Amino acid sequence: MISFQIWNNLIKKQDKLEQLVVKKSPFELKWVSIFNAERLKLALLVEVGEFANEIKSFKAWRKKPEIDWKKAKEELIDCLCFFFGLVSIYKVDMFPTLTKEYKRKVIPFNMDSPFNNNKVLSDFFTKTNESYIEKNEEFYNSKITEIRDWEQKNTYYEWLMIFDLICLKLNLSEQELIDIYSEKYDKNLERVNVE
Repeated sequence: MISFQIWNNLIKKQDKLEQLVVKKSPFELKWVSIFNAERLKLALLVEVGEFANEIKSFKAWRKKPEIDWKKAKEELIDCLCFFFGLVSIYKVDMFPTLTKEYKRKVIPFNMDSPFNNNKVLSDFFTKTNESYIEKNEEFYNSKITEIRDWEQKNTYYEWLMIFDLICLKLNLSEQELIDIYSEKYDKNLERVNVE
């Protein structure tokens, strides 16, 4: 589980990187726009697919698929990076979902039960696809781009719940998440500065 303090640190760091990406984009790209929100959601879906591909549980034709857990965790963190972008555009207050009390109420699961990879991966795709994207262009032109409707916000809360469940099942500690994120951040910053 990501603590509130770590969440804030990572999302601020990612926001700076994303702003640099927008600034250096070869075409005109406005950060708060329907185009960028849809771009981030598509990128997030692609990353969820890359994560699923690393887990390999759906590959019934493989006898004993070897999972590269390091690579799988990196792909999971890539998902988080694009999720940060969407949360940032819509100014979703994630504090409620970053508390242990909330998580215990929302994710009733037994850590000793077998991990049904296909079910969790399917849920991860579903929650990513359900992540709310405002379709009204006027919304993006206003000074306040915060989504306020509970059901719309809840699509983000539910995504983070699935992400946390996956982290728990992969034994991905907060420190390991930070380390992987930091390594990815440095690589991405280098890419943006080179291009």
